Amino acid sequence: MGYMEGLTLSDVIESTRGHWTGRDNPSAIVPTGVSIDTRTLKPGEIFFALPGEKVDGHQFLDAAFDRGACAAVVIRSGARESRQQALIAVDAPDLALGDLARFYRRRFDIPVIGITGSSGKTTTKDMVAAVLSTRYRVLATQGNLNNRLGVPLTLFKLSAHCDVAVIEMGISERGGLRYLCEIAQPTIGMITNIGPAHIEFFGSVEGVAKAKGELLEYLDESSMTILNLDDLFLSKERAKVKGRLLGIGIEQICQFRGEGLKLDQKGFGHFSLQGHSFHLSIPGKHNVYNALMAATAGWALDVPLQDAAKALENFTLTKLRSQVLEHNGIRMINDTYNANPASMRAALETLSQIEVDGRRIAVVGDMRELGAMTYDAHRELGREVGNRQIDALFALGDLAPVVVEGGREAGIDQAWAYADRDALTGALQTYLKPGDLMLIKGSRSIAMERIVTALGFEM
Repeated sequence: MGYMEGLTLSDVIESTRGHWTGRDNPSAIVPTGVSIDTRTLKPGEIFFALPGEKVDGHQFLDAAFDRGACAAVVIRSGARESRQQALIAVDAPDLALGDLARFYRRRFDIPVIGITGSSGKTTTKDMVAAVLSTRYRVLATQGNLNNRLGVPLTLFKLSAHCDVAVIEMGISERGGLRYLCEIAQPTIGMITNIGPAHIEFFGSVEGVAKAKGELLEYLDESSMTILNLDDLFLSKERAKVKGRLLGIGIEQICQFRGEGLKLDQKGFGHFSLQGHSFHLSIPGKHNVYNALMAATAGWALDVPLQDAAKALENFTLTKLRSQVLEHNGIRMINDTYNANPASMRAALETLSQIEVDGRRIAVVGDMRELGAMTYDAHRELGREVGNRQIDALFALGDLAPVVVEGGREAGIDQAWAYADRDALTGALQTYLKPGDLMLIKGSRSIAMERIVTALGFEM
């Protein structure tokens, strides 16, 4: 995963409280990086044998050493059973990975921005990196490596060539964000919004707010915190901020308020921030909030707002996130990466605001990890479609009939439920006409992007 500057195996042993079984002096061995996957392991890296439900990394120790691993971190019982010598035995390899990342992070006296929220984390992270890159050398989370494994792997890429790090933090358990903060040690915290994402793990939206609030609890008086003050829950959480609060918003009066917001016929946002004009090249009001977060992060680290505006004007979204595609005269908003009630609402708002010659069509899939809210959330999704200027609803998944029921209650007549992806795709191929605009969005496990390609759109 990259060269770890100045680290020896002795440091690894010390930071993980491990026991060395090798014959060589660990102080003389300098690892080139860390790996948790033998398929991508490079010579000189340390292999962490992580136990899992389906695959146990201890089964691949021989493969790791065959590929040139300098050592392997294993569970203590695994060390006794292995024939390999260069082992570091620990109580839990996954926790040891975090311990080593924490130890390594402390070597770098640089700003670290920790970003969390119910939705918009990845786009905001990418926007922040784009803004900061106008002035600094930036390390940012790749893709969505934002969990208890991804955050450590990102931190191992720190080097003397990094001026600032932008770390995305996603959680699905209480205490999870506190753990990630202890590893990444952010100096600036950002929370995009609070909504019913992963609610089956937190019980309620209030539970989600409390879990995300662990970032505020970690940050000290010397820190800066950037919050979306238009978000009701975050507005309440502001009292927990111990350092400097930088508030962003559109509706509420705050220091970094987007004023004069207009969405053009493509849904792209145009607004003013402290007298500077911003023109986005991506659709949706929700992305205006993300842009405000990014511009504020830049301001906090001395990037002029005019430079932030230029960076954000040229910013484009990563694959499967609010991509605007066109094929045979039909336009599509491909937002198939994931979905929760808040991000669905934002996407439907974008669909209803973009000018069209034909019809607006919502193609939605099940939303997962909603626990006791599952039925009500999907019924409300249908109502949300019906209450907007949307002409047709196609729903896919086990909850599709519930979504359609909600849509018809809200007055949308053209609403159909499908349990099979191919059947839905076939129906769309018959229904769509030039001039139409459709949104496709659902949870990751529904794989809605397959509909995109089946309809002939290039992502």
